[in-house]
Amino acid sequence: MSKQSKFQYLIYSLLLALLIGGLIMWATGSNPFAVYAAVLTGSFGSLSSLMSVLAYTTPLILTGLGAVVAFQGGVFNIGGEGQLLVGGLAAVLTGIYVDLPQPLPLLLALIAGFAAGALWALIPTLMVGKNLAALFVGTVMMNSIGSSFTEYLVKYHFLREGASTTETPNVLDAAVLPRVMPNTQFNYGIIVAVVCVLLVAWILYRTPAGFAIRVVGANPNSARQAGINVYHKTLLTMVLSGGICGLAGAVQCLAIYKRWILGFSPGYGWDGITVATLAGLNPFAVLLTGMFFGMLRSASISMNLTNSVPIDMITVLQGLIVILIATPTLWVTLKNGFLLLREWLHTKRGGHNNEFRCGSFVSCCHASYGNADCAGNTRLHHQRTGRCHQYRY
Repeated sequence: MSKQSKFQYLIYSLLLALLIGGLIMWATGSNPFAVYAAVLTGSFGSLSSLMSVLAYTTPLILTGLGAVVAFQGGVFNIGGEGQLLVGGLAAVLTGIYVDLPQPLPLLLALIAGFAAGALWALIPTLMVGKNLAALFVGTVMMNSIGSSFTEYLVKYHFLREGASTTETPNVLDAAVLPRVMPNTQFNYGIIVAVVCVLLVAWILYRTPAGFAIRVVGANPNSARQAGINVYHKTLLTMVLSGGICGLAGAVQCLAIYKRWILGFSPGYGWDGITVATLAGLNPFAVLLTGMFFGMLRSASISMNLTNSVPIDMITVLQGLIVILIATPTLWVTLKNGFLLLREWLHTKRGGHNNEFRCGSFVSCCHASYGNADCAGNTRLHHQRTGRCHQYRY
């Protein structure tokens, strides 16, 4: 599939998801036009709304970027949520106990977040060895373990004195990631995210290690024959992917909450998979898709309050987008069905076709092709138009 076709396919999938989502809203008694208008107004209707969108965009870019690295390397890292939680706690603990001149506490906290996320991704990779199917299951399980582990540590070892919720004390002022504008949540974490995008793009497309990662992701057997150590590249892929997800948790805790608090992530690790999928695993496209889902998440409260639409509708839209993008054969089936319908209507209107059948394919070709090389296909000769198509039943 060419880049242009892939882009068109993504756009069509997005539009169809919005259409189906609108039909679901209409079926449940909501006005889809009002809902989508509220999404745009709630996201871009004021400066504070735009700042809120950008604040939500930052962690989505990072978790989406982590998923891009993993999927480019042929690894299904579904453990982004756990890596984010662990990375956030490591960054906060560093920001609490490392008292050094600025900007060292902030830099060390960010590095700690990256390292903790990388370590959390590395654990299941080392445990399952070269079994990638088991690695998929392992990363999923590490989400639950990471959630329970961080909650336990905070509740019984690092709980803020007098806290009514599960949360740590605030980090030192030197470890706080500043906000771009006062009275908003938009912070300089967006710069961290953009720098990570540039670094990942450079690594994947400008370095031998990145090339090896992409070769392993495309065809592990060919990579082995070319002398690439597939297992080592899988380890490197998981370290990069998990580290970036851990960095997302660090940014959220240091910039938005200034502490680790239970529930600080509404599912950014899971949403990152959707962001990466919609971006077509392109690091630069993650900037746009991350902002798109940041817009949806920012506007979800407005949808719920203004239009009586549950916030879960956002999850439904995300699920529809993933399903449509992950099933490219759907569009082939729709196209083939349209071609079959057109040929049937043409025949009903008195069109003249010479056809013979021999298999599960239908090929429409000019009569000059004759009946040669059928090979399990059906050729349907157009004497009138001379056009050639090929499609499945």
